[in-house]
Amino acid sequence: MTLHEFVKRMIGQAIEDIHTALPAKVEKFDPTTLRGDVVPLVKWRTAKDTEPEPMPLILDVPFWMPKAGPFILRMPVKKGDVVLLVFSERALDFILVDGQPQDPQFNRRHALDDAMALPGLLHQGEDNLPGEHGADVLLLHRETGVKIFMAQDGTVRVENPKAGSHWEMKPSGETNFKTPPHTVKLIPGGAVVVESPEILLGSDGAEEGVPLGITLKEWLDGHTHEYSWTSSGGSGTTSPPTSESPKPSEKVMVE
Repeated sequence: MTLHEFVKRMIGQAIEDIHTALPAKVEKFDPTTLRGDVVPLVKWRTAKDTEPEPMPLILDVPFWMPKAGPFILRMPVKKGDVVLLVFSERALDFILVDGQPQDPQFNRRHALDDAMALPGLLHQGEDNLPGEHGADVLLLHRETGVKIFMAQDGTVRVENPKAGSHWEMKPSGETNFKTPPHTVKLIPGGAVVVESPEILLGSDGAEEGVPLGITLKEWLDGHTHEYSWTSSGGSGTTSPPTSESPKPSEKVMVE
């Protein structure tokens, strides 16, 4: 063996133990600790001239989630999800104890045991995401189609396509709700518009109908009563009421 071959082999063996990033499959995940077990999606040869074997299960891997101050966005990671593993430059055993600088106490560098998982890696065997909202911020349930998105113009919208329902708030402040066959529109500085084949006020057991204000007022102001008397055998009709009925509301309108 030449010196060149010897050095090349030594470097190769050293590189085999240096890990940078790998895709992996989730085997177990604890949403309370944000830790889980994963298997890298790469096979390796443990000896020369042998068949590639699955890499070992990596236990108690910390999962990254967006977190700042008191806020956190926790994703529902489940078994079978594909994540991206990145391997720490130094051993993590004592580094992630309390968020303060610590002595690693181990000499490991870029080791399999020091992996961290980043959810969200899409493999080619999965269905593509919808083409719409490519320029928007999107939160999508890929199975039901339910989505929340913020458009470039600032519009925020929640949609349930299968139910035909949505909630939308425009930059102007106008807010719209729709659950067929009902719609509600809130106009800033203006009216609340409700369209529905039936509106129940007070409870879902309401039964008493609301009269139309203008129609009722016209009837009250113009109605008469037929009457008769027996002293001379006559009959007639009363005059309309002498006092005007209350005016209908100018704030609540019905059709």
